[in-house]
Amino acid sequence: MAGLACALAAARAGASVALLEARTAASGLPAHVDVVPNMLRDLVRLGVGEDCIRAGFAYRRSSAIGQRGQPLYAVDAERLAGPRYPAAIGITHAELHRVLAAAALEAGVRLHVGTPVEGVADDGAALLQLANGEQLRADLAVLACGAHSRLRERVFREPPLAASGAEWIYFLAPRPAGLDDALHAGTATGDKAHVVPVSGAFAGVRLSARHAPADLGAAAARQLLARFPGPVGALAADVPEDQPIARRVASPGLLRQPWARGCVLAAGDCAHAFPPHFGQSAAQAVEDAVVLGELLSRPEPNLPEAWLQRRSARVQQVMAIALQAARWDAAPDSDTDLLQLARALDQVVRQPA
Repeated sequence: MAGLACALAAARAGASVALLEARTAASGLPAHVDVVPNMLRDLVRLGVGEDCIRAGFAYRRSSAIGQRGQPLYAVDAERLAGPRYPAAIGITHAELHRVLAAAALEAGVRLHVGTPVEGVADDGAALLQLANGEQLRADLAVLACGAHSRLRERVFREPPLAASGAEWIYFLAPRPAGLDDALHAGTATGDKAHVVPVSGAFAGVRLSARHAPADLGAAAARQLLARFPGPVGALAADVPEDQPIARRVASPGLLRQPWARGCVLAAGDCAHAFPPHFGQSAAQAVEDAVVLGELLSRPEPNLPEAWLQRRSARVQQVMAIALQAARWDAAPDSDTDLLQLARALDQVVRQPA
């Protein structure tokens, strides 16, 4: 997603852009993206906000449910994208990818699938070594290859991030009437669930996997979901037998500075791999793209330095908040206050990058 967003932003800034995708097809993850207010604002700035809204499900509130099913609190999200737009949306991973890919192609991006990049050298320009033996030269290369890529390791001389965070399960469930906002729930044994409507028919579900079997299928996912109280647990009855399940282990962390080496920049998870809390993994990737587009749209004598000035401190602030949320989520203590953390995050992201 970060690569598509950056390619789109660069093309709309007037650059000639080639996007080299190692995979031959989109991943098709059975997962959702929680498009929180600052991400929706930036999708609007990229020119795809309305398409994403049509492809997803608009919501305005996040509610927490107690262990006995009782409401704990509800927080209305700010309309950071402006009064014409909803506060937030849920959307499937596949639909967001489709919208970004269509916009990128329309903007003139040349998409090359099944084209792995083996290395990038800087000799005053970016020299890309492809797996098929070809070489490409570019004025600027943006690496959006994730936190576990060998390419990231080769270019930035840093090993892949360790899987030090919690494991999460993602899948889609039929959306019942009345499930119109994001829901958070927990159990007495420490399991966590996050549910976001993504269309009129479906909701995206994220569950902590601490009690999940290794060979997790739809039946086991239903059993895990049924442990939760109220409307979250009620979703379990309608999860079909053939529902695909995705598992992800969080590997949060930052690439060692600088994230720009000559004319090579790191973006998305390649530079900053967030835990899923507060929806900032996708949001900060899109923010990378918006900043890149702005820098490319004007004469910038030292784009890598300008990139670091715009991104470094802000990303570190957001990461500190998200990591604290992940720690408290995994091991609550007497100081745990996720609402206060959410307010602190709002203060950081309220203004555009």
